[in-house]
Amino acid sequence: MKEQYKELKEDVLDEQKAIDETIERLLEIKDNFHPQRPEGHGLVPNKPEGDGWASDSPSHSQSQRQDYLTEPAMGTYLMNFYNGIENILKRISKEYYLIIPKGNSWHKELLVLSYSASEGKIAIFDQGIVERIVPYKNFRHRFVSGYGFQLKGEKMLELINDVGPLWGDVKKAISGFFDRL
Repeated sequence: MKEQYKELKEDVLDEQKAIDETIERLLEIKDNFHPQRPEGHGLVPNKPEGDGWASDSPSHSQSQRQDYLTEPAMGTYLMNFYNGIENILKRISKEYYLIIPKGNSWHKELLVLSYSASEGKIAIFDQGIVERIVPYKNFRHRFVSGYGFQLKGEKMLELINDVGPLWGDVKKAISGFFDRL
Protein backbone atom coordinates (compact mmCIF):
# COMPACT_ATOMS: atom_id res chain seq x y z
CA MET A 1 0.00 0.00 0.00
CA LYS A 2 1.27 3.43 -0.88
CA GLU A 3 2.32 5.65 2.00
CA GLN A 4 -0.22 8.31 0.98
CA TYR A 5 -3.11 5.94 1.80
CA LYS A 6 -2.01 4.85 5.28
CA GLU A 7 -3.98 7.59 7.01
CA LEU A 8 -7.02 6.76 4.88
CA LYS A 9 -6.75 3.12 5.96
CA GLU A 10 -6.51 4.15 9.63
CA ASP A 11 -9.64 6.30 9.24
CA VAL A 12 -11.48 3.41 7.60
CA LEU A 13 -10.40 1.02 10.37
CA ASP A 14 -11.76 3.49 12.95
CA GLU A 15 -15.07 3.61 11.10
CA GLN A 16 -15.12 -0.19 10.94
CA LYS A 17 -14.73 -0.36 14.72
CA ALA A 18 -17.69 2.00 15.11
CA ILE A 19 -19.76 -0.20 12.78
CA ASP A 20 -18.75 -3.30 14.76
CA GLU A 21 -20.07 -1.61 17.92
CA THR A 22 -23.25 -0.57 16.12
CA ILE A 23 -23.89 -4.15 15.00
CA GLU A 24 -23.24 -5.47 18.49
CA ARG A 25 -25.80 -3.04 19.92
CA LEU A 26 -28.26 -3.77 17.11
CA LEU A 27 -28.15 -7.49 17.85
CA GLU A 28 -28.66 -6.84 21.57
CA ILE A 29 -31.70 -4.69 20.80
CA LYS A 30 -33.01 -7.32 18.38
CA ASP A 31 -33.01 -9.83 21.24
CA ASN A 32 -35.50 -7.56 23.06
CA PHE A 33 -37.91 -7.52 20.12
CA HIS A 34 -40.90 -9.86 20.27
CA PRO A 35 -42.53 -10.17 16.85
CA GLN A 36 -46.30 -10.15 17.08
CA ARG A 37 -48.16 -13.01 15.47
CA PRO A 38 -51.86 -12.96 14.61
CA GLU A 39 -52.72 -16.44 15.81
CA GLY A 40 -53.76 -16.42 19.45
CA HIS A 41 -52.28 -13.05 20.37
CA GLY A 42 -55.41 -10.90 20.21
CA LEU A 43 -54.19 -9.19 17.06
CA VAL A 44 -56.10 -8.34 13.93
CA PRO A 45 -54.94 -6.92 10.62
CA ASN A 46 -55.11 -3.12 10.69
CA LYS A 47 -55.33 -2.77 6.93
CA PRO A 48 -57.19 -4.80 4.32
CA GLU A 49 -53.88 -5.55 2.61
CA GLY A 50 -52.61 -7.08 5.85
CA ASP A 51 -49.29 -5.25 5.74
CA GLY A 52 -49.21 -4.60 9.49
CA TRP A 53 -50.75 -5.73 12.75
CA ALA A 54 -52.46 -3.74 15.46
CA SER A 55 -53.94 -4.74 18.78
CA ASP A 56 -57.69 -5.27 18.87
CA SER A 57 -57.86 -3.91 22.42
CA PRO A 58 -56.58 -0.71 23.99
CA SER A 59 -54.48 -2.55 26.56
CA HIS A 60 -51.16 -3.76 25.26
CA SER A 61 -48.97 -6.44 26.74
CA GLN A 62 -45.63 -5.55 28.30
CA SER A 63 -43.81 -7.02 25.28
CA GLN A 64 -45.85 -4.82 22.92
CA ARG A 65 -44.99 -1.71 24.95
CA GLN A 66 -41.34 -2.75 24.95
CA ASP A 67 -41.46 -3.14 21.17
CA TYR A 68 -42.55 0.51 20.86
CA LEU A 69 -39.13 1.32 22.31
CA THR A 70 -37.25 -1.43 20.53
CA GLU A 71 -38.43 -0.73 16.98
CA PRO A 72 -37.10 2.85 16.82
CA ALA A 73 -33.80 1.69 18.32
CA MET A 74 -33.49 -1.08 15.73
CA GLY A 75 -34.21 1.46 13.00
CA THR A 76 -31.59 3.85 14.33
CA TYR A 77 -28.90 1.16 14.46
CA LEU A 78 -29.79 -0.07 10.96
CA MET A 79 -29.48 3.49 9.70
CA ASN A 80 -26.14 3.88 11.52
CA PHE A 81 -24.88 0.65 9.93
CA TYR A 82 -25.54 2.00 6.45
CA ASN A 83 -24.22 5.46 7.32
CA GLY A 84 -20.97 3.86 8.50
CA ILE A 85 -20.51 2.07 5.19
CA GLU A 86 -21.34 5.27 3.35
CA ASN A 87 -18.80 7.20 5.46
CA ILE A 88 -16.11 4.71 4.46
CA LEU A 89 -17.06 5.08 0.80
CA LYS A 90 -17.03 8.89 1.04
CA ARG A 91 -13.53 8.86 2.57
CA ILE A 92 -12.18 6.51 -0.09
CA SER A 93 -13.94 8.44 -2.84
CA LYS A 94 -12.44 11.73 -1.70
CA GLU A 95 -8.89 10.49 -1.06
CA TYR A 96 -8.47 7.78 -3.68
CA TYR A 97 -10.96 8.33 -6.50
CA LEU A 98 -10.70 12.12 -6.10
CA ILE A 99 -14.42 12.32 -6.86
CA ILE A 100 -17.23 13.31 -4.56
CA PRO A 101 -20.65 12.62 -6.06
CA LYS A 102 -23.10 15.49 -5.69
CA GLY A 103 -26.72 16.15 -6.48
CA ASN A 104 -29.93 14.35 -5.65
CA SER A 105 -28.63 10.88 -6.45
CA TRP A 106 -25.19 11.12 -4.83
CA HIS A 107 -25.92 8.18 -2.48
CA LYS A 108 -26.59 5.93 -5.47
CA GLU A 109 -23.63 7.32 -7.44
CA LEU A 110 -21.31 6.65 -4.51
CA LEU A 111 -22.37 2.99 -4.43
CA VAL A 112 -21.94 2.69 -8.21
CA LEU A 113 -18.47 4.23 -7.98
CA SER A 114 -17.51 1.65 -5.35
CA TYR A 115 -17.81 -1.21 -7.87
CA SER A 116 -17.22 0.54 -11.20
CA ALA A 117 -14.12 2.62 -10.62
CA SER A 118 -12.68 4.71 -13.41
CA GLU A 119 -9.82 3.33 -15.48
CA GLY A 120 -6.62 2.94 -13.52
CA LYS A 121 -8.46 2.80 -10.19
CA ILE A 122 -9.36 -0.20 -8.05
CA ALA A 123 -12.97 -1.00 -7.20
CA ILE A 124 -13.79 -1.46 -3.52
CA PHE A 125 -16.68 -3.88 -3.97
CA ASP A 126 -18.09 -6.16 -6.60
CA GLN A 127 -21.58 -5.47 -7.84
CA GLY A 128 -23.04 -8.32 -5.76
CA ILE A 129 -22.02 -6.68 -2.49
CA VAL A 130 -23.43 -3.35 -3.62
CA GLU A 131 -26.73 -5.01 -4.52
CA ARG A 132 -26.87 -6.35 -0.96
CA ILE A 133 -26.11 -2.88 0.46
CA VAL A 134 -28.86 -1.12 -1.55
CA PRO A 135 -31.75 -2.25 0.72
CA TYR A 136 -29.94 -0.60 3.65
CA LYS A 137 -29.58 2.62 1.63
CA ASN A 138 -33.29 2.47 0.85
CA PHE A 139 -34.09 1.82 4.50
CA ARG A 140 -31.94 4.77 5.58
CA HIS A 141 -33.78 7.04 3.13
CA ARG A 142 -37.16 5.95 4.45
CA PHE A 143 -36.07 6.29 8.07
CA VAL A 144 -34.49 9.74 7.63
CA SER A 145 -37.31 11.05 5.45
CA GLY A 146 -39.76 10.92 8.33
CA TYR A 147 -41.31 7.55 7.68
CA GLY A 148 -39.63 5.92 10.65
CA PHE A 149 -42.90 5.77 12.56
CA GLN A 150 -44.28 3.50 9.83
CA LEU A 151 -41.51 0.93 10.14
CA LYS A 152 -42.38 -2.48 11.47
CA GLY A 153 -39.95 -4.53 13.49
CA GLU A 154 -40.83 -7.70 11.63
CA LYS A 155 -39.77 -6.09 8.35
CA MET A 156 -36.55 -4.73 9.86
CA LEU A 157 -35.64 -8.24 11.01
CA GLU A 158 -34.94 -9.21 7.39
CA LEU A 159 -32.24 -6.55 7.20
CA ILE A 160 -30.96 -7.21 10.70
CA ASN A 161 -30.58 -10.93 10.02
CA ASP A 162 -28.29 -10.20 7.04
CA VAL A 163 -26.18 -7.54 8.76
CA GLY A 164 -23.55 -9.97 10.07
CA PRO A 165 -22.90 -11.85 6.81
CA LEU A 166 -23.01 -8.64 4.76
CA TRP A 167 -20.67 -6.80 7.11
CA GLY A 168 -18.22 -9.71 7.00
CA ASP A 169 -18.18 -9.54 3.19
CA VAL A 170 -17.87 -5.73 3.22
CA LYS A 171 -14.89 -5.84 5.59
CA LYS A 172 -13.22 -8.55 3.52
CA ALA A 173 -13.70 -6.49 0.34
CA ILE A 174 -12.33 -3.33 1.98
CA SER A 175 -9.31 -5.25 3.26
CA GLY A 176 -8.73 -6.62 -0.24
CA PHE A 177 -9.02 -3.12 -1.66
CA PHE A 178 -6.27 -1.83 0.63
CA ASP A 179 -4.13 -4.90 -0.11
CA ARG A 180 -4.26 -4.01 -3.83
CA LEU A 181 -3.34 -0.34 -3.35
